[in-house]
Amino acid sequence: MITTPTREASPSRRRHPRLLVRKTLAAAAVVALGVTLAGCASGATGATADPAPPAPPRHQPGGHSLTQDDVDSWLDGAVGSALQTTGIPGATVSVVADGKLLTARGYGMADTGTGETPAEAVDPERTLFRVGSVSKVVSATAIMQLVERGDLDLDADVQQYLDFDLDTPKGAVTLRHLLTHTAGFEEVISGLIGTPGSEKTLSKAVSEAPPAQVFVPGTTPAYSNYGATLAGYVAERVSGVPFAELLQQDVFDRAGMTSSSFAQPLPADLDARLAHGYPDDSKPAVATEVVNAAPAGAMSATATDMARFMLAQLGDLPDDQALLKPDTLAEMHRPALDADDLGTLVAGQRMDLAFFDDSTPGLAAFGHDGDTQVFHSAMRMFPEHDTGIFLSMNGSGRSATASLDLRTTVLQGFADRYLRGAATADASDSSDASDADSRGGAGTVDDGAPATETVASGTGSGDTADGPVAADLAGTYLSSRSPVTNPGALLALSGQTTVVPRSDGTVAVTPKPLGVTTGVYEKVGTDLWREVGGDALLATRTADTDGDSTVQAISWGASFTMLRAQPWQAASAVLPSVVLAVVVLLASVIVWPATALAGVGRRRRDLRAGLSTGSVATTPRRRDRTLLLSRLGQASTLLALVGWAVVAVQAMSFAEVSVVTLRVLQGLQLLGVVAIVPAALVAWRAVRDRRGWAVVTGRVLVLVSLVVLAGFAFGFRLIAPSVSF
Repeated sequence: MITTPTREASPSRRRHPRLLVRKTLAAAAVVALGVTLAGCASGATGATADPAPPAPPRHQPGGHSLTQDDVDSWLDGAVGSALQTTGIPGATVSVVADGKLLTARGYGMADTGTGETPAEAVDPERTLFRVGSVSKVVSATAIMQLVERGDLDLDADVQQYLDFDLDTPKGAVTLRHLLTHTAGFEEVISGLIGTPGSEKTLSKAVSEAPPAQVFVPGTTPAYSNYGATLAGYVAERVSGVPFAELLQQDVFDRAGMTSSSFAQPLPADLDARLAHGYPDDSKPAVATEVVNAAPAGAMSATATDMARFMLAQLGDLPDDQALLKPDTLAEMHRPALDADDLGTLVAGQRMDLAFFDDSTPGLAAFGHDGDTQVFHSAMRMFPEHDTGIFLSMNGSGRSATASLDLRTTVLQGFADRYLRGAATADASDSSDASDADSRGGAGTVDDGAPATETVASGTGSGDTADGPVAADLAGTYLSSRSPVTNPGALLALSGQTTVVPRSDGTVAVTPKPLGVTTGVYEKVGTDLWREVGGDALLATRTADTDGDSTVQAISWGASFTMLRAQPWQAASAVLPSVVLAVVVLLASVIVWPATALAGVGRRRRDLRAGLSTGSVATTPRRRDRTLLLSRLGQASTLLALVGWAVVAVQAMSFAEVSVVTLRVLQGLQLLGVVAIVPAALVAWRAVRDRRGWAVVTGRVLVLVSLVVLAGFAFGFRLIAPSVSF
């Protein structure tokens, strides 16, 4: 039977589209929550599985004679042939052995000719490259000269040398801490690399916005460009000579390094010979990078000059050119911290004074790597063989790891081919093959080896039955090299490391240090783990309270530490919660104008139907200011999150972000926090007035979402007094 709708039924029907929107919003939120939780559950389940381990790294065949002809031939293949396949425009290499320059080679182009200047090939004697953080060991050499003279004390509080107050709430900082990346400073990103015209004095670079000290000095390796820069400023202050001039007269001039400088911009004659830097060989050159943390990364040099520096560090220069006394060199090249500082992290690789101890089983080595945005360098010295190699490239290449992979290939290949010997390489490969099932191939464990010999001998100290087991390492870890007290803490959501125990007692580390893949590590000492089939080491440290063996810190590479993340810091928990909260707020903000338009349309239809403007059905609701404030807060929160995402991208590319921009974003974020109050009132009224499950669910979800995002903002320091990162 067909009936004519009554007037009483009409308002209900006209409200139906609005109710449908609310129900759709609530249902979408429930579905999104279910999907998110299911995804997290499946991720957690998958994490406990034991996938096949990746192919372990292997040493290359050794036993070759270290002659110029053989090295030249090998470099032509290892470097020269690789440039075209990687998209790296050019490279320069030098090798020293037995007290002299063995060879220096140039490959590819210093200038590809795509700009206003003509194409020019790399000349190892003439072409300067930016050596990045390799600069740190050159700076440290000048500092150690001042230590030799008695002008500086490695273990004195550096505050006595400074002309500004350095805030050190965790403890006094010494030069030893600065040169070993253990001063306890959080990471600094802003202003690290700029463009011509952005140069700062060294005084301003260290005093304008010093990073917070977040670790007790000496305890937690955390790579710090600021720390190295501060050490350079100490040298400038005590010597009374501007830093670049100090290095020129005490290092470069003395050692005969005629084509090296820390000056920015370079002197005209050197600048004319500086290689251009490229993202890859198909793109135009970038502007010359300005490194305001000059002692940490501003040096430019030729490969032959870097050979002179390696000879100086190996003690092979004549007395009138030697940079340091033999005893000082020995002090620079041995681990600078002990168990009193590092605790059980002492079992792994440790920093020498500015140098990485890069020793591997059977082969002692020290050196440093360096990277700007487009230049990538490395230097290794092998004191027992009186040998060293330097490599620098003027492009990043077409893949994210192209320069890193080539650098690793050259350094490891050189050591395998010429220094390990045929017997060592063959034994390593044989061990890899025979012990594959038992995760062997990492060498035998010498229970009596002291901690200071663990890296070079390839063993850990103590019984492998003692100390943490695989399950104690399980969890998510953050890098110690991170901003902590400012909005830069947001970057901790990227680059997190997951450690998963495997059924055979090994652990899977994803991503492994300096890699993008998973590495499998086996226990070789009480607190020491080594990559299966490789040489990479991890050292562990527990909280050491009430017998708790849960690992809290894992060190690698001498100057880096992975710190166990709190549950609220783990990206696997944070990101799904944030995404869901954003979806809810976004839907709410979209519904806002839709419902407003629906209300206008309803009133117009009522007027056309001839309803009284004073009737209950057509009387406009009084604007709910509380609801309006809630919605404004929601919109403000969304705008702030979009802004922070843009800032994070800019920070990762070293682009400057103004303080005003950051403060505006903090203001928007605070409005979202304040909006929790009206959102709570709106949700309470909906429950009190029994507005229906769709309205109640939607408004409760909005309240929960605002609370989640407020916690996210405070937890990751988006709302913090400092915006300097």
